[in-house]
Amino acid sequence: MIDFGCGRGNYAFGAAAAVGAEGIVYALDTDSDVLSFLKSEAEQRGVSNLYPMPSHEDASMDFPDASADAILIYDLIHVQALRARFLAESRRVLKPGGILSVLPFHMTEEEIQTMLAEIRQAGFSLSSSLENEGLHFDLHKVFSPVEESLAELERGTIYNFIRL
Repeated sequence: MIDFGCGRGNYAFGAAAAVGAEGIVYALDTDSDVLSFLKSEAEQRGVSNLYPMPSHEDASMDFPDASADAILIYDLIHVQALRARFLAESRRVLKPGGILSVLPFHMTEEEIQTMLAEIRQAGFSLSSSLENEGLHFDLHKVFSPVEESLAELERGTIYNFIRL
């Protein structure tokens, strides 16, 4: 599994637990301080299947074609300038039938509908959506002085797509 734009690991650690000892989560981010934090945090927690990796500013990924079972893009899909490149890379990197899981924040309903259409046009089929299903976040404020409300973060709709 790939957590693209992993930030401080709000989803990566949960993903690492979900895939278990047999799975691997690659946590990608452009911020080297965040990646150092994730590596240290994984070591402290005894999480051995989480691999922080640098990502590219252009949303390209250093993975072979059809090599990943799932990609998470949570709280980053709203960046319009990267979306087309990210979707093309996701389609390339995911195995046929692989899952692209999207959690959009910072978007209006109209923007979300446009994004969903773009994802379908990129070669994905909507599989399911989970709304207000009790998302849980592991907040780390080491690098961010911005106040975030956990109640705000725990609302949203996760859209799961299948790579055609």
